[in-house]
Amino acid sequence: MPEPEERKLPQLEPGYRGYVAGVIDCDGAIWISRENRKPHPHFTLRTAVSNTRKGLPDFFVEHFGGSCRTYSKGSDKWRDEYRWNVASLRAAEVISLALPYLVIKRRQAILALEFASTIVPGQKRLPDSWRAMRERIYHQMIELNKRGPQ
Repeated sequence: MPEPEERKLPQLEPGYRGYVAGVIDCDGAIWISRENRKPHPHFTLRTAVSNTRKGLPDFFVEHFGGSCRTYSKGSDKWRDEYRWNVASLRAAEVISLALPYLVIKRRQAILALEFASTIVPGQKRLPDSWRAMRERIYHQMIELNKRGPQ
């Protein structure tokens, strides 16, 4: 089976990198998902941007790949939500590009890149120390992303 074509991140000017970081800070999310599989849980680094205007998520698809999905609110009183998503190493690349300009989600980005250091394409078996590290980072990310007073 042929390897999927690798997509290079665009060479964005610093102003656009700041824009990307601002969007992630305000309308974005950085998190780690967890699936309970046997014998060990499976973790995936993710980042997303949501907006009620399709142009913003489409900008991210055009420049960084990934996908854009539409979520209907089921009421005429609410606009549909458009959400851009990327995962794994692609998410790490976008986060790395935005990191110098992030303010609100800076701690999540630093944790995300620490997590990304354990991602090795094609590797099925992770060392126990990496699994422990992923578990620790996952719980730290949950704490940072909690809603409500902190």
